[in-house]
Amino acid sequence: MFQEKKKILWEIALSVGIVFIPTYFIYQSLAEVTSFWEAQNLWSIALAVCWIVVAAGYYHQGWLVHTKRKSDDVSLVLPSAVFMVQCILFVKGIYYQDWSLIWGAIVVNSGVVFSLFQIWRVRKNS
Repeated sequence: MFQEKKKILWEIALSVGIVFIPTYFIYQSLAEVTSFWEAQNLWSIALAVCWIVVAAGYYHQGWLVHTKRKSDDVSLVLPSAVFMVQCILFVKGIYYQDWSLIWGAIVVNSGVVFSLFQIWRVRKNS
């Protein structure tokens, strides 16, 4: 049991390192590249496409819960947290007039709400 916990903690630390260390060095190399920072429209389009992928994941999760009629292994915490984050990004998008944040909040939260509804419905009827 102890070895299993130790192994998972090392895997978590390795995962954090794999994300954090390259991100730090990539940011350092891009910090002075003005063309990178001036391409915000391109980044907004890429972000909007990524939001579609995230929303599709939540719609897929909701569909699986709906068709299998079970949600035992599905967390309510993650989609609820994502919902709150997207609400914050929606307000931030309005304030900064950033259409990609507004778009993302609407698209992602539609998938999140669908998924949460399916989880709630299945758990209520169980």
